[in-house]
Amino acid sequence: MILPGEIRRRAWEMLEKSLGMSMIVTLLASLPALVFQAALSLSQQSLINAVLQYQYADLSGALLRRIVLAASQSMGGLARGLWLSVPVLFIMLPFLNIGRMYFHLRVLRGVQAGVQDVFSRASCFIKAIVLEILTVIKVVLWTLPGFAVMLGGALLYVQVRGVSEGVFTFIYSLGMGAMLFLGVRANLHYLMAPVIMADVPEKGPVVCLKESIGMMRKKVFPLFSLLVSFVLYMLLEDIVVNLIAAISYPVGLVINLALSLVLTAWMNTALCGYYEVRRGAEQKTFEEEPTELN
Repeated sequence: MILPGEIRRRAWEMLEKSLGMSMIVTLLASLPALVFQAALSLSQQSLINAVLQYQYADLSGALLRRIVLAASQSMGGLARGLWLSVPVLFIMLPFLNIGRMYFHLRVLRGVQAGVQDVFSRASCFIKAIVLEILTVIKVVLWTLPGFAVMLGGALLYVQVRGVSEGVFTFIYSLGMGAMLFLGVRANLHYLMAPVIMADVPEKGPVVCLKESIGMMRKKVFPLFSLLVSFVLYMLLEDIVVNLIAAISYPVGLVINLALSLVLTAWMNTALCGYYEVRRGAEQKTFEEEPTELN
């Protein structure tokens, strides 16, 4: 098994050859999230004012509608337009993610890749949405035991006399830790599913999830180590950007966007690299298995 550091190094070597194109592709695939952030930023003050206006009212569905209506009336035209585009763009997010993975697979394989690759998996539009929904459902189901422990601790504290706050905190923390562990573990098992769909678009969502689980069985820790290394890079990026933003906020904003695009492109290329390694290992194992002649 190739070490995560080697996968990361190889991914960067291949990414360097098309870094500018990779940043454009990453920007396109991240467009729904960027539009949402922009809409939230432009309408933040309107939302705060609307909440303050009704802060002493009893919470209800009607109250939430009044808050949203009051906020929308005080928003600018650009903010309202961005909010209207957010649902449409988020429907496209799974499809764009599949196209992005296809682009990075081509980069890794030394095949000429371009912006058009992001939209080349049109046949996967519905399947990508179904895959995203199934993944979320499965991850949530995996976290339910931890949630049950948290709920049990809360009920025990409320219903049973003599249960100390320390016992409640311990049980609640135990449940929270179990939720986090099981959720991360489930995510890692399903993480290869979009890459599989990008590589073989004929495969359906259920097949991709099953193959991802089989590919990641007993191989979760190397992938976890690979992702943790990128988390450390992102923390370093935040430190650098905050230092620059303290001097010049606009310059810090531009550098933050550029570094985020580079790190995201690198991480996705590394994920595709991990897929290539695991796929190669599975093919090698299959080829080495003895067969019986009839």
